Amino acid sequence: MSLFSKMFGTKDSSGNATGEPPKGDFVAALATHLGGELDAALTLYQRLVEESPDATLAPFFAAAIKAGKGNTAEAVESLRALSRQVSTTGDSLTRAIVLELAAQVEDNALIPIPAVAEIIVSFGELLKREGFIQESAVCFELAAGYSPDNANVLHKLGDTLHDLRMYDYAESVLLGAIQCAPYHWGALYTYAVLLQDLGRDQEAISYYERAVRLNPDHAKCQNNFGAALLRTNRLEEALDHCSQAAHLDPSSPLVKINLGNIYLLMQQYEKARNSFTEALALNNLMPEAYFGLASTEQALEGDPGRIKELYFKAIAINPSLAEAHHALGKLLALEGNADALAHFAAAAQVNGNLQNLRRDFGTACLQLGRREEGVELLRAALKQNPDDTVAQEILAKVEADQQA
Repeated sequence: MSLFSKMFGTKDSSGNATGEPPKGDFVAALATHLGGELDAALTLYQRLVEESPDATLAPFFAAAIKAGKGNTAEAVESLRALSRQVSTTGDSLTRAIVLELAAQVEDNALIPIPAVAEIIVSFGELLKREGFIQESAVCFELAAGYSPDNANVLHKLGDTLHDLRMYDYAESVLLGAIQCAPYHWGALYTYAVLLQDLGRDQEAISYYERAVRLNPDHAKCQNNFGAALLRTNRLEEALDHCSQAAHLDPSSPLVKINLGNIYLLMQQYEKARNSFTEALALNNLMPEAYFGLASTEQALEGDPGRIKELYFKAIAINPSLAEAHHALGKLLALEGNADALAHFAAAAQVNGNLQNLRRDFGTACLQLGRREEGVELLRAALKQNPDDTVAQEILAKVEADQQA
């Protein structure tokens, strides 16, 4: 099945009466558009809309011209109204336009399809720059329907679908782009980022390797490659790529954070401290940098008050940073502070699969006199990881004390 078929299905266009004007009228307007006479084309499109209010093509291409003239908001509203109109027929906007346009310009030498696709792609790029991601995806999907073997168009569509977190669809489109052009850097890089977002780091690494060979001077690619290597514990290689990223873009706090995490795992604590501090000097609203610096100070047995302050800053910026809640919960539990439980609970709500979280939460409950909750959490920890010997020992001691 072709990519076009995957997008738009195989429904026969004969059942899609859209109220389009006679073929010659629309083709004349589109030819005027392709010839660069935008004001004249817009006038023709608007007249066609007045004559055929249920039309789809004329208002779409009129919107493209309006957006190019700076009337983006009006263009977007036109697209949304058009989508609502088409949906009443049970069809999708992309499919309706593709099929109707094919019927209108079929075998017409005056209307080169690649040029039409270029208009649609330009419309999509403009919408995306203005932050209208979903609407831009419609345009790129349309363009891909006309250029199913164009890797550049497929990459734009796949990248936008990734932005929309439509991961399965994005993956199929990006793989299509790579199949069409195995050395398309953008498709390789975007697909690697997608795989990394999905936690498929080993697969991501193979695509980063290909992307880096094609463009070794792209700082974000080097940095993300390093991050994927870090997550697979290939620390020396991660350090090499993140160091290259730092050389290429010394002002990136994300690169400094990755370097800090690598140095932290390598137990090079002074270098880790410097990296996190430099990240915060570049941007003092980076929760990961506060968390990393707190972890480093804790490893160096620094001031507990300072460490708590750093964890609290990380959480203040990002209350959903589960790792910071977990770390702060452990620190407060050591002090016998009951506030620890609230942080453990917050971490569990965000990411219940965080390593050792249930064990630490259960242990804190026991320490603070909440035995039943503690036992329940320790048992849950063992279900999650039956080989957790620490949880086994704690639970066995609690059960032995109960029987004594």
